[in-house]
Amino acid sequence: MTGLATTPVAAPPAVAGPRSRGKGFRPEIQGLRAVAVLLVVAFHLYPNRVAGGYVGVDVFFVISGFLITAHIHRELVSTGSVSLRRFWARRIRRLLPASLLVLAVTGVAVIALVPATVWSSTARQIGASALYVQNWVLAGDAVDYMAADNIPTAVQHYWSLSVEEQFYFVWPALLLGLALLHRRSGSAAGAQRRYLIGGLVVLVGASFVWSVLATARDQASAYFITPTRAWEFGAGALLALAGAERLRGDRWRGLAGWAGLVAIVVAGLAFSSASLFPGWIAVLPVLGTVAVIAAGSSGGRWAPAWWLSLAPMRFIGDVSYSVYLWHWPLIIVWPYVTGVGLRTRDKLAIVVATVLLAWASKAWVEDPARVRPLLAAAPWRSYAFAVVGMSVVVAGAAGVLAEVDRRADAAAVQRAAAIASDCYGPHALDPGSGCEPPEGNGELIPPPEVVAMQNQEPLYPGCQAGITSTALRTCELGVPRLGAERVVALVGDSHATQWFPAFDQLGQELGWHVVTYAKSSCPFTQAQRVLESEQTDEAMLSCVAWRDGVREQLLADEDISYVFTAAFSSAYGFTDSVDDPVSDPGTDGFEAIWADLVADGHEVFALSEVPLTQGDNVPNCLAAHPGDRMACAVPRETAVPRSLLSEAVRDMADPDVHLINLIPQFCDDETCYPVVGDVIVFQDYSHLSADYVAALVPYLRDRIAQVAGS
Repeated sequence: MTGLATTPVAAPPAVAGPRSRGKGFRPEIQGLRAVAVLLVVAFHLYPNRVAGGYVGVDVFFVISGFLITAHIHRELVSTGSVSLRRFWARRIRRLLPASLLVLAVTGVAVIALVPATVWSSTARQIGASALYVQNWVLAGDAVDYMAADNIPTAVQHYWSLSVEEQFYFVWPALLLGLALLHRRSGSAAGAQRRYLIGGLVVLVGASFVWSVLATARDQASAYFITPTRAWEFGAGALLALAGAERLRGDRWRGLAGWAGLVAIVVAGLAFSSASLFPGWIAVLPVLGTVAVIAAGSSGGRWAPAWWLSLAPMRFIGDVSYSVYLWHWPLIIVWPYVTGVGLRTRDKLAIVVATVLLAWASKAWVEDPARVRPLLAAAPWRSYAFAVVGMSVVVAGAAGVLAEVDRRADAAAVQRAAAIASDCYGPHALDPGSGCEPPEGNGELIPPPEVVAMQNQEPLYPGCQAGITSTALRTCELGVPRLGAERVVALVGDSHATQWFPAFDQLGQELGWHVVTYAKSSCPFTQAQRVLESEQTDEAMLSCVAWRDGVREQLLADEDISYVFTAAFSSAYGFTDSVDDPVSDPGTDGFEAIWADLVADGHEVFALSEVPLTQGDNVPNCLAAHPGDRMACAVPRETAVPRSLLSEAVRDMADPDVHLINLIPQFCDDETCYPVVGDVIVFQDYSHLSADYVAALVPYLRDRIAQVAGS
């Protein structure tokens, strides 16, 4: 299981289309759904082997666009209009019963089986999923450096169902609007189809361009948002309006079908999380799906349609919606039940459980809700069900969030009572403190689920520029500038942001006005940083632009005397700056930019890197080992990283460039601790918790006084 930005959760199967097995039924489309959902499940179970299985999203979206548009166009031709009220009521009956059931069951399972550290993020996403805005929530998280590091929730896969619902809400109204424009234009009745096609060509073109540009600019958020996906629905819609049976001759149908199926499978195997998706490369699975649908159901036994129409494929296609809904929560929750990662037998059990749950949902929930009079007798009943069902799920999610907030309030009271202890927080590692064990043996302060919330609810929102942003976002901490004893700056990436609570408190104690400049994944260095996960040049170039802008601001602000900087330097590679090449980019880049500041009269203070947790999310680890805090500890020799900042300070040997080393407040000679003096040290895998940062203020103040001589 990996983060949002690297392993996107694929989409649910398209669920539009006739239920009837009579005229108009396309068995090969059911088989195509089966191919798509099998790719998705294989991707989630074997992400390294079927690395591009997320292309099932494109297959599902194209099928939805084709079937829904064909249905709406038939209604336009036969009645001259579209009943939006009845259309949306049918969508509610088809989608919501199973969707809300899985959300409710998943919520209960998470509370019962999963550590409380993920309750808040799961409840938040359950509420967003019930309201069909999950994709926008995840798009926001994808560009939020801290939230992007959260582990996937058990309902993260609902993002694409949200995209589908947004499509179902807008699409019939759009087609109806185009039909009305055609009618007002006075064109011949037979021209309506061409009028619709013309309008959709413009829409598809605009969405495709948007997708290409947005993916190149910020792939993480572009993956989730609706405008970058609209053209995929539109491709299916254009096929429906242009006529799906235009290919003549079984031979050509068969060739087109096989070419399309091969395109889908090749994309599923060749693409990966490193692919710039869903930009222009999404054309491959989209056109592959179009080709399979256009080939139709004929072509003989040698054609793919015959194989796609076999009973096993049709069965999987029939239950594909529920397969999608159930498989991901099982993948997420299962390891918490077994206590180990997914093994081969676990994956087999998940597949079996998914199929059984999907079959039961189809037989006992999906089909009855669609045809039984309880909901189908009148459209208002469907709407009433939607309001009540969504309200219940959202209320349940809100209740979980309220419980986590209650625990946070209780933790604040607990902190106030414990803070005076001689063994609170980093004091437990002081030489001669007598605090045993150093990690403490009282209640965790605050509990892991409260610390985990800091990734979603930062104490200083809006004070850190995003990974592709060049904006110089500043915040002011400490005391007001007017009348301040000293004006200082705090500059760097998210490892500078983690120090905001300490500098806010420090500024108030010392009468300092603190100006912050922070940007995700952007250390303040003259060298050009490189990230392995970076897929576009824009993020790299935005870091260069941001750095230059901050340097200009610091040099222009005559009030600033001290510049503090921090960086997660061990997370990056460094290359020579194009404008100012250096011999050793890792250290010389910091030295070069510090030299500019010193020449302008500033003193520079580098905050040494914090220990590494070797990739473990500390609150989650502590929640999973409630009786063994040391299960989350790391040996000092592997936890303390190479500090490029320390090396740069040493190499410069400048009296105005100082190192603030706080490693002794995290580690003793052998171990770096996840908890010190009952206070959780990290809020995730590398960023300090706000409580521990606040507890470090006395040490930070003393180190500054020692190195600055005041």
